[in-house]
Amino acid sequence: MKKTVIAIVLVAILSLVACSPSQQQDTLYQVSTLQALIVGQYDGEVTADTLDDNGNMGLGTFDALDGEMIVIDGKVYKARVDGTVTEVDRDETIPFANVAYINNKNHKQVTFEGEYEGLKEKLNELYLEENMPVAFLITGEFINIEYRSVPEQEKPYPSLTEVVANQTIFFEESISGTLVGFRFPQFMDDMNAVGYHLHFISDDRTKGGHVLNVDSDNVTVLGESLESLYVVFPDNIKDADIDVSDEDVEAVEKK
Repeated sequence: MKKTVIAIVLVAILSLVACSPSQQQDTLYQVSTLQALIVGQYDGEVTADTLDDNGNMGLGTFDALDGEMIVIDGKVYKARVDGTVTEVDRDETIPFANVAYINNKNHKQVTFEGEYEGLKEKLNELYLEENMPVAFLITGEFINIEYRSVPEQEKPYPSLTEVVANQTIFFEESISGTLVGFRFPQFMDDMNAVGYHLHFISDDRTKGGHVLNVDSDNVTVLGESLESLYVVFPDNIKDADIDVSDEDVEAVEKK
């Protein structure tokens, strides 16, 4: 299946020479763009097996927008709208994803107040490189967490802003798990949501979804700046009318 590929180097240009994405341990591997997803480009082409070759953590969604994706420990999980979480088959197709390798062991113990905004402020204090995408694994016992999933769609696909109007929101208290995701810099605003995009999965791998709010006293943070970006543009993006406002991005990411 033919795809258009663009590699954008942020730092260390030589790291892309004679080197596949799977060999680049500091690379953000992205399938399509969030903006294409927002306008209804939900047909997947890249497989879960391909993601496994390019990162051991990350997030995204599935063909026809069937649930929220969490990639952790090299496994790809689907959090469905009915609240169930399952590990997917390796040939499951994916219209949008961000994955990377986190290899460093520099864990940081973090205390934060003020729910999600408080967590983001604390992470900003710890990771100061505003112009670099950063990958995060944040583990702990969460006082409470609010997260969502969305229902599988049928063609003709509605926009993601329409879909999230019918999202299912889950609320858990005193639950152990991991927040998996990224902080994206301002210059990536035409292909991602600037700022934080986190998904949650419980330690027992039975609960998860797109994080809307979270609160905890103490968490363990593993973060890693990513020095290059590799983007795969599926065929279905070529002729799409992608006209997305900041308000559209805010609507699908925050609530």
